[in-house]
Amino acid sequence: MFYTGQVTTSLTRTPSKSIVAEVLKGALAILDEEGPDGFTVRAIAKRAGVAPMAIYNHFDGVNGVLEALWTDGFEALRRAITFQSGEPLADLLNAGRGYRTFALGNRGLYTVMFMHRFRNFCPSVEAEHLAAETYQTLVVNVERCQQLGYFSNVRASDGAQVLWSACHGYVALELLDISFASNRDDTFERLLAALRDGFR
Repeated sequence: MFYTGQVTTSLTRTPSKSIVAEVLKGALAILDEEGPDGFTVRAIAKRAGVAPMAIYNHFDGVNGVLEALWTDGFEALRRAITFQSGEPLADLLNAGRGYRTFALGNRGLYTVMFMHRFRNFCPSVEAEHLAAETYQTLVVNVERCQQLGYFSNVRASDGAQVLWSACHGYVALELLDISFASNRDDTFERLLAALRDGFR
């Protein structure tokens, strides 16, 4: 039998990076559209167009997908609340606005980070450290404001906790579509102003 010069076509595999990206994209779509109740390996695999085994091969199951989303979320949130304009108070208020913008624009990530306790999911030490670093960004903002006379009667971490709690409460109600504000944007600005003035 003689070689004819024809090369047989071999089967190609989807690159790992593409699989990871498609799985995370599919997982977020489920969280955005259906919420956490539909968050299963089979559902994620169907959305991503991969075999369920790919979820285990690349993420070691649902918890690995949640860990990746948690990490992506806190990295993005830290960027959203980081401002260094040289005006500490303006930076702090912009951090509050950035927090809300992130939450409303990333419902799926925010659900993983703050809105739902997924059964058997426990973030790794590295992931929890990233979350703590994100919180520390807000603490640093408060410390800078203390130099201007704001938050003078509280620890910076306590002031940051109050701000975070207030912003989270507001956006959580928005995400759950529980809001009676005539204008949600204006009302959020009033919330930030009340926090600012209350800590003067």
